[in-house]
Formats: sequence, C-alpha cells, structure tokens
Amino acid sequence: MIRYVIKNNIKLMGRSPINIFLYIVMPLILIAVLSSSFDDLMKKYEENETLKAGYRIEDSGTSKELIDALKDIAKDNDIELTEYETGEIGDIVKNEELSGFVVFDGDSYTVYETEEEKEAGKAIEFMIGTFYESATAAAMGADTEAVAVSAEEAFYIEPVDSTDYYGIVEVVYFGWCAIVCGASLFMNEKKYKIKNKYIVADISEPKLYLANFIPMVAVVIAGAVIAAVLSVVLFKVNWGNIWLSLLIVALSAAAATAFGLMLHSFSDNMVVTIIATFTIVWFMGFFGGSFETYMFSAQPMSLKLLSPIYHTNRALVELSSMGESRFVSSSLLFSLAIMAVCSVLAILAGTARRKVRS
Repeated sequence: MIRYVIKNNIKLMGRSPINIFLYIVMPLILIAVLSSSFDDLMKKYEENETLKAGYRIEDSGTSKELIDALKDIAKDNDIELTEYETGEIGDIVKNEELSGFVVFDGDSYTVYETEEEKEAGKAIEFMIGTFYESATAAAMGADTEAVAVSAEEAFYIEPVDSTDYYGIVEVVYFGWCAIVCGASLFMNEKKYKIKNKYIVADISEPKLYLANFIPMVAVVIAGAVIAAVLSVVLFKVNWGNIWLSLLIVALSAAAATAFGLMLHSFSDNMVVTIIATFTIVWFMGFFGGSFETYMFSAQPMSLKLLSPIYHTNRALVELSSMGESRFVSSSLLFSLAIMAVCSVLAILAGTARRKVRS
C-alpha cells in the first residue's frame, strides 16, 4: 500500500503548477535578475594584473638611483609607479584611477590610500616599507641576502562569475522550500481526514513519514535538476563536478524536506508550517549568501557557519570555480545530520499525536 501512496503522491506533486513555478521558474528568474545586478560587483573580485600608484618627490635629497631601484622592485611585484610632479593628490588618484599615492620627503615617505582600495594600498605600503628596510640595512653594511623571509600560501577563492554564482545558489535556496511541494497533499489529508484512515489500516508512523518524505524529495530533486540544466542552457552556468554537485544538491533537498516535515509534525497546520519555513529559510539564505554574495558579506563568519545553506553554497561555488572545496564534507555532514535528526523528531511527534487521537 505504501508503494501505491508514494507513487500516487509523486504524480500529484509532479503535476502541480505551484511546484513547477517554485522549483524551476523562480530560480531562473532570480538567476537572470541577480546575476545582472551584481555583475559589476563580482568583477571587482577578480584579481587585477597590475596595481597603479603615483609618486612625488618633495625633497631633492631623494636620489634618482633610489627611485629607479624602487620602481624596478615595484614592477617585479606587479606595481606600476608613475611620477606626478604637480597637482592635487586626491584629484590625481581619482582621475588616473590609482590604487595609492606615495610622497617622498628626504629620508621619509607617506603613503596615501583610498577607501575603495584599502587592500591595494596596504600592498603598496608593504612593498615600499620592505624596500626601505632593505635599503637601510644595506646602507649599514648588513648582509641582506642572509635575511630569511618565511612565507606560506594563503587560501583564496578563484574569481567567480556572477552568473555562475547565482545560477548555483538560487537553485539551492528554493530547494529549501521543499515543504511547499506537499502543501496540497497535507491540506487535503487534513480536510478529508485521510490520515485517520491510514491509522485504522494500522500503517506505522515511520511508513507514513516515508510515504511523504520520498515523493517530496524526488520531486524537489527533479525540479532542481531541471532548473540546473536550464541554467546551463540559458545562462551557461558552470556546475563544476557534476556528479558531486548533484549529490550535494540531493542531500540538501532531503535535509530541507525532513526539516519541513518536522515543522509540520509540530504544528499540524500547513499555513503555520509554510510561514515558519519561509522565515527560517530566508534567514539561513541571507547568512548563507543566497542574496548577498558570501564573499562580500559583512556578516560574522560564526553566523554564516551556522547556516546549512552557506556550507552547500560554498561547496558548490568552489567546485564550480576551483574544481574542489574543503566545504564539501561539511555540507554533506550538515545535510545528513539535519535529515536524520529532523526525521526522528517528526516521527516521534507524529507517534505522540497518534496516541492522543486514539
């Protein structure tokens, strides 16, 4: 009987225009809107090949040999130094689109940085400071070649295209609204007291749970796959490792379904469940980077890491841009844990409600 219920539920959910709109059409709409809106912002994330900085000599005590040596060192570090003898520094930086400006005055120097490119300004400041320290040490007769410099490779994310980013995260976000997939079923079940018939037929609560869980997961995954395929066809979205990405999306959908079923088992009211689900998922999506890209988000990392959507988004986006991600394991474990815990709680709540009814 359970097989028949599962098969029937899949047919009913698959034919629902609401499900088609929510899991296929809406992600594509947001992909088009957000990828276009944030295109310029995401381009700023791309690494510039060469930083441009200006300089001015205020005192004749600064030798030409020193400046020439500094310019050579700067060039080796992808920094282009250009002299501007006259003019307001602020106007020069703005008009020439410079990342910083250096004023040399005898044995001292001053580095001017812009609010928009603080990181680039720090890079220029560090390069000049290191050069002056080396030059001072050499002037004092120190063996600069004997100075050991420790370095390590920092973890970073490859530049991500806005279309790829939103083409991935919006599919994940709408997948977390999985409970809507079974809204019509639950409302009819309550209206016509279908669950009472299942109880009379002595169908166990775990079987009733699976009769809802399996069809919802199947339909949500199918919708996500269709949306992903259309995102590739329409927007050329790169999903990276297809099979691993599919596994991550599938487990995320299963976790979302279990989470929604748990909320419904607690409230036994579909309207309350949908409102609660949308509220919680919106907050998880906000901290998880579904609207504001997590690379530029000002939210604390501690809050981001509490969102399962963040782990899923981070894993999928890095798989797309780099081919690998250290968040794959945390994403899978997060989804499995949510699915297991929420399923147990949903079954326990359903069993308790069944005892009350009997």
